[in-house]
Amino acid sequence: MSTSTQTTLTFVQFFRQVIHHRDMIFALAVRDLQSRYVGTLGGVLWAFVHPLAIVAVFYFVFAVGFRAQGPSSTPFILWFVCGLIPWFLFNDTLLAITNSITGNAHLVKKTIFPTEVLPLVHVISSLFPHLIFMLILAGMLAFFNVPFLAERLLVVYYLLCTITLVLGLGWLLSALQVFYKDIAQALTIFLNLWFWVTPIVWSQEIIPSEYHSLLSFNPIFYIVEGYRDLLIYNTTVWPSLQDTAYFWSIALIVFFIGSYVFRRLKPEFADVI
Repeated sequence: MSTSTQTTLTFVQFFRQVIHHRDMIFALAVRDLQSRYVGTLGGVLWAFVHPLAIVAVFYFVFAVGFRAQGPSSTPFILWFVCGLIPWFLFNDTLLAITNSITGNAHLVKKTIFPTEVLPLVHVISSLFPHLIFMLILAGMLAFFNVPFLAERLLVVYYLLCTITLVLGLGWLLSALQVFYKDIAQALTIFLNLWFWVTPIVWSQEIIPSEYHSLLSFNPIFYIVEGYRDLLIYNTTVWPSLQDTAYFWSIALIVFFIGSYVFRRLKPEFADVI
C-alpha cells in the first residue's frame, strides 16, 4: 500500500472516530477549558490578561527598547502580534497534547475508549484562547486603519494547517511520553529554540537572502507568514505553490508518522501508565 493511500486511510479513520464520538470530545474539551480557570478569582478574564501581558512585555522590549520596526513600514506591534497568535496556538496545544495520554490514565485504561481523539480535545479547547487573541488582533487592525477584506476570513486555511501539523506531532509525542517521561521536559526547551529561529520577533529581512530558502523547511514559518500576509497588509498575499508544497509535504509526513507510531504503541498504554 502506498504512503499516500495509507495517509488517506488514516485521515478517514480519524474523522470517523471524531464523528462517532463528537459529543464526548466536545464535553471533554469544555471540561479541559474549565479546568484552566476553575478556582481562580479572575476566571476567563485570565484568557484576556495573559496574551495582553505578553504582548505588552514584547512591545516595550523590542518596539520601545530596541526600536524595532516591522517590514514594509508595518507597525511592529501589529506585525509581531499577528505572528505570535498562530505560534501560541501551536505551542500551547502541542504541550497540552503531549501530556494528554499520561494525564488521562483513567480514560486510557478503558479498553473501549478511543485514545487517539484525546489530542483533538486539546485542539478544540485551545481554540477559545485563540479566538480571544484574534479578537484582540481585530481591534488592533481597526486601530491601525487596516481595511477589512472578505478574503481575510480565509485565514481559517492556516488554522487548518496548524491543526494538521500539531495533531501529527501530538500523536507522536504523546505516545512516546508514555514510555519516556522526559519528552515533555525536552519539548519545552525545543519549542523555545523553535520560537527564536522562526521570524516571529525578528524579520527574515535581517538574514542574507541566500538563506531565505531554508525558512521554507520550517512549517511554522509558513503558517506565521500566512497569518500576516492575509491579515495585516492593505492587500492580501497568498503563498507560492512551492512553499505550499513544502509545508504540506512536511505536515502530511508528520501526520502519517505520528498516527502510525500512536497506533503501534496504543495497545501498551494501559500497561505502562
